[in-house]
Order: sequence, then structure tokens, then C-alpha cells
Amino acid sequence: MLRLFRQKSVDEKKVDAFVSWFINNADRIRLSVENKDNDRNSMLSVLDEVELQLAKVYRDGYKGQIEFDYGGANAVWCLNLYHKDNPFLVQATEMIASRFKQIDQCEWTVQTDI
Repeated sequence: MLRLFRQKSVDEKKVDAFVSWFINNADRIRLSVENKDNDRNSMLSVLDEVELQLAKVYRDGYKGQIEFDYGGANAVWCLNLYHKDNPFLVQATEMIASRFKQIDQCEWTVQTDI
């Protein structure tokens, strides 16, 4: 009975898989934003893909609405992950941000304190 109330831990392998997927698709994600005025459907499709990949990390300990956004210009791009003061999401978003910081010459930053 006590196990029902224990806080779940974020699966590091899922975090690593998300970060890897995101970095491997970063150019496509960025281009979808840059071309949003010309190809809105593509932008929304890519946005859905990002949410699907992020959900793989979040769903182990969070069942609510996933909130995030991203954007940027030139060499400054930011992925904003909203944790809503949920302890599981705080842990997940901080872990994702930490992985991004470990990547050399990554044009993306991650904002998690929102």
C-alpha cells in the first residue's frame, strides 16, 4: 500500500532518448518554426512530434497536459519546459536541461524555471 504514494523517478534512459531525438531533429524543428508562415501544417506536425517524444519522459510520473514551447532566431534557440511545480516534472525538466548543457556547441538552451 505504501508504494502507491511513493514518488516515481524519472527514467534517465528516456531522458537521454528524448534529448538525442531532439538534437537529431533540431534542424527540422528550427526550420518548421522559421517557415511557419509558409507551411503551418508542417510546423504543427513537428510540434506534435516533439510533444510525443516528450510524453515518453513525462508519462511515467505525470498524467496531465504537457506544456512546452520553443522558438528563437539566428543561433539562439530555446526549448521552454513548464513544470507547473509538479515534483516529477521539476526533476524531468532539470534532467533534460542538464543533458542539453552537456552537449558541445548546442544552439539550443532549455528553460525550466517557468
